[in-house]
Amino acid sequence: MNRARFKKRFLGGVMGCFLGLSMVPSVMASESADTREVIWVSAGEKAAILSEMRAFLEASQTILEGSLADDMDVIEEAARSVGMKMMRGTPKELHKKLPSGFTALGPKAHRGFEAIADEASGMGDREVVLQHLAKLQKTCNGCHAIYRFEVK
Repeated sequence: MNRARFKKRFLGGVMGCFLGLSMVPSVMASESADTREVIWVSAGEKAAILSEMRAFLEASQTILEGSLADDMDVIEEAARSVGMKMMRGTPKELHKKLPSGFTALGPKAHRGFEAIADEASGMGDREVVLQHLAKLQKTCNGCHAIYRFEVK
């Protein structure tokens, strides 16, 4: 089979897969299938919590990039920005609304970032930083698997 014909068949097969996926029943993606525990919050509280989670994600990305560049200053700065200082900024009223399981995972995440910052400012071992980040991601994924926020 010549190269042009192979490309055409290959691309046709790939497109067929994508088109087939688009025909998957929307029930699979429906919210009714979401069995995570609902945490009811106001729109402002949801925005604050999601902003904090995006900051975790952005810090994680910066930590990965800093690790690749072996730049411990960048890693420390990113990790400290979402560490214990950020946790202390959570409004007390919001904290009271959150279930105990969630409030146990939040500090664990902030402490995980502090551990990364401490490693970066101390020994500066890139492998240890990445081990901490991998462990921290399990905490994040665990929380996202259990909880979701809804506005009431």
